[in-house]
Amino acid sequence: MARKIRVFIEKTPHVVKVSALDELLLFKDKEDYKLFLSLLLVLSKQYNLHIHSYLLMPKYFLILATPKEVDSISKFIQTIGRKYVAYYNKKYSRRGSLFNGRYKLSIVEANRYLFDVMVYIESLPSRAKEYQYSSIGKNFYNRKDDIVSFHELYKKLGSNRSEQIDRYQKIFSLTLTKEKREFITSCIKKQSIIGTKGYIKDLEQKLGASLIAKKRGRPPKIKREKRKTMYKKLVLLDKNLHKDLKIKPMQDLEFAKDLAFIPILASEVKSVGKIFPIVFTNDENPRLVAIVSLGGSSLALNDEFKWISEYVPMYLRSYPFSISNAKVDDETTTKVILIDEDSHLVSATEGEALFDEDGNNTETLNRAMEFLKSYDEQMSITNSVAKEIKNSAILEEREISVGEGEDKQVLVKGFSVVDREKLNGLSDEVLANWVRRGIITMIDGTIDSLANIQTLFNLYNAKNNG
Repeated sequence: MARKIRVFIEKTPHVVKVSALDELLLFKDKEDYKLFLSLLLVLSKQYNLHIHSYLLMPKYFLILATPKEVDSISKFIQTIGRKYVAYYNKKYSRRGSLFNGRYKLSIVEANRYLFDVMVYIESLPSRAKEYQYSSIGKNFYNRKDDIVSFHELYKKLGSNRSEQIDRYQKIFSLTLTKEKREFITSCIKKQSIIGTKGYIKDLEQKLGASLIAKKRGRPPKIKREKRKTMYKKLVLLDKNLHKDLKIKPMQDLEFAKDLAFIPILASEVKSVGKIFPIVFTNDENPRLVAIVSLGGSSLALNDEFKWISEYVPMYLRSYPFSISNAKVDDETTTKVILIDEDSHLVSATEGEALFDEDGNNTETLNRAMEFLKSYDEQMSITNSVAKEIKNSAILEEREISVGEGEDKQVLVKGFSVVDREKLNGLSDEVLANWVRRGIITMIDGTIDSLANIQTLFNLYNAKNNG
């Protein structure tokens, strides 16, 4: 069975659970607990991991923590495992692993479930309010515990510690329902997100990957109208999971052969628009794209899967990597680097390494990350301009079709173009502003590029009649 891909998102709370092997206890005496607590304190500071709640039980430990960096949790667990297992094995004259497989990890929707998870963790012991080895002393009683870092939502419980303690005690006294406790338990066991469906859907859109566990069995048929992507298995890049991966040189663009639309930057309109029509998608937040197909395979690639013009869009050159926004809360997002694990460019034996023997980024990876950063910054500007153009109400929906009446066949739809008359009807103030910012030049480029719809038909005919 393939390992579950972990998704780490900095500045977002995560629940981490580590259990002992079936026949072992993680903690046998007070010395074990104290040593482990000291490791929690030192390593959480070292790896910039803010622990909000924790619980040490004889057979397992749980923490609720916010990583400030993407690899904070993985580094923390790796180091604490190495140090504590070394201590444990020496003390009890044993060898081998102590933990039962890999740790379990679940993202937490803070605004909805932070306090539920805190109460869940701190109320697990039979005499929870008297338990020594948990964060309840700090969160519930305000006892000294340097391990605990208060989450922003906890701080907002009151303007001072007295108010925060009083309100948290009231939250704690409202016993979790059976349904909610079972939900959290199930999420931790399955390593699924502790959050609402809306939060999960939004996070999936940000990461570009499914985060909901699928039932086993035959996968459902994919609808034909579903927009195709060049990525096969886009996952978060992880220095531990991907420590041995290498990237082979890009020899061709076969991975893009099924794309009908190619995302385009505003700065690329002139270059790409020389051959392909540049349009706006009909999404709520429109994107600038080049149409490169009339319903079949891409017309932008020749028989050797090379781009047919000199300039190749940055979107394609970023492959097999991608960069995405991950929502932290209602006001904050963070950047994550993704990689297509199933790409033919990814290998364990050939190409340039992504990480060196010490787990540090290689120059190859640093160059890729700088490229992605530049692309993301430019795409953010492009998307903002596209949204501004849509809000000005100058876009008109269009389609590419052949035939008339009953013989009409729509080849491409779902896009809009700028209507010249509506553009000219904008106020002088808006037009002057757009001229200064270069938006008019970009719009003119998209309008001029529409002549290349005929180029698509020419390419189609040449490809199918050649």
